This record gives sequence, C-alpha cells and structure tokens, in this order.
Amino acid sequence: MADVRVRLRGGPQDGHEVTVSADSSGKPIPRITIPARTRNSQAVPPLLAYERRGRLPDGAWEFQYVGTEA
Repeated sequence: MADVRVRLRGGPQDGHEVTVSADSSGKPIPRITIPARTRNSQAVPPLLAYERRGRLPDGAWEFQYVGTEA
C-alpha cells in the first residue's frame, strides 16, 4: 500500500496536511481519526474524525471534519 497526502478541512486541525495509507486503487482510507490536544497530560483525548471528500487540483485529497469520538 502506498501513502498519499491529505489536507484537513474544518475542526481544530483545519489546514493541516497529513500522510495516510491508500488502498490498491490509490484512494486514501475513507475515514481517519487524530487525537485532540489536551492541556492535561493524564487525560484521554477525544479523537477528531475526518472523512474523505475528494481530490484537490494540486493532487492532495481533502478530508472534512465530521466531529469527535470518545
């Protein structure tokens, strides 16, 4: 499996780019989760959920923020 570049839209990570795994057709996985930042290092952070939306003209994929998971 290859890796592809994705751009995050919305939510706390808006504008950040990350690399995720792609399937055999070259599409990135349909949903990713990223731990939210917390001020308390002992706290279990919620996960920020992003879902694949489409490919951008520069070749990156766009993932839209859809909420948090516990």
